[in-house]
Amino acid sequence: MSNAINNIKDVGSVIAKMAAGMLADELQFLKSVDKEPATSFGQKDGYNVGDTINISKPARFIPSSTADITSTIQDVIEEKVPLVLNTRSIVPIALTSAEIQNTLSLKSWANRVLKPAASSIAQNVEAAFLTTAKNNVYQSVGTAGSTVFDPDTMLAARQQIKQSLAPAGSNLYALLNSAATRSAVNSRKGLPNSQADIAKQYRDGYIMTADGFTYLENNLLPTHTNGADVTGIAVEASVVPITNGMSTLGVDGVASGATITAGTVFTISGVNSVHPITKVDTGQLQQFVVTASVTETSGNSVTLAISPRSYDTTTVARRSVTAASVDETGALVFVGAASTGYTQNIAFHPSAFRFASVPLVQPDGLDMVGQETVDGITIRVLRDYDILTDKLIMRLDFLGGFVAVRPEWSCKITA
Repeated sequence: MSNAINNIKDVGSVIAKMAAGMLADELQFLKSVDKEPATSFGQKDGYNVGDTINISKPARFIPSSTADITSTIQDVIEEKVPLVLNTRSIVPIALTSAEIQNTLSLKSWANRVLKPAASSIAQNVEAAFLTTAKNNVYQSVGTAGSTVFDPDTMLAARQQIKQSLAPAGSNLYALLNSAATRSAVNSRKGLPNSQADIAKQYRDGYIMTADGFTYLENNLLPTHTNGADVTGIAVEASVVPITNGMSTLGVDGVASGATITAGTVFTISGVNSVHPITKVDTGQLQQFVVTASVTETSGNSVTLAISPRSYDTTTVARRSVTAASVDETGALVFVGAASTGYTQNIAFHPSAFRFASVPLVQPDGLDMVGQETVDGITIRVLRDYDILTDKLIMRLDFLGGFVAVRPEWSCKITA
């Protein structure tokens, strides 16, 4: 099989650039969140699945009012958030050399083959990252199973984000699926709006901006299914000691074989949230999320991985709760019914999340190698002849990662 590419110079890079541009155009959620700058990873020739980029979060401090600062000098503690490159999306394609042997053929092939391939990668990647967001966002509003997306519901989500001191002057986004979008539009049809906004609602079924949000419609939003009934379980210090800054929580009273699923939101009796700066009790129970699924195997107890970390010491700048969980009497209350699925719509500030798209190793000795980055999205293209199948095989590769850097600047709206 000949490998003729007559009129195109460095066709691998051309295809990679086209694919990266198409992928960037197809992304919606990721366009709305912060990208990790290439300076964090551009010094390396290529990454592998499982590699980690560490992101620094600004230090926090407690202001004082005394002139003598001897006893109030604070250490600078910068938190590190690991962004794990664990999302790989690949589309392998069998083709003939004739399909991309000249500019005209390449343009036709790009529309017929390359664009659908890039679209598939985009949907695969966004679905994976939205699930990661769902499993790490701990603030939640709405009534599980019967939420109406009216202004009050959306303003409740905005309240959660703003009370967590999300930066002012930046857009907040509300990512809703089609059912939630329908409810949101229907709830606002009688409210005062500009002619242009009303026309947009009637023509396209969208609300562009309202309630302090830019609204986006996305049908890749995940459904979260609660685990088995765990009503009545309580904090158990003998499973995990109660310490300041704990990110795991021991609980007892779990039924034999019951699973508590990642993404499940709960509160603990007697544990309230505090203002991020003043540390004053907000009067609201602190919400937590289970970040990894766990199943009871013995002793009717499990260890939950949770977010946020529970800091209760008054002298710690990262203090997040009014008090530590109380052993055996700190009852957990979960959002939603057992074994029931709920769509997780998400409201967020762009800096709540961070994602990275990184270069991969470019091997030598292949028929075609190309790698390009467009708008922060990197795609690698490899092609070679397979003697076993008598085919030219091309593959498109994406590798990236996604992390909730400031999950407090986001809120799930459970439907």
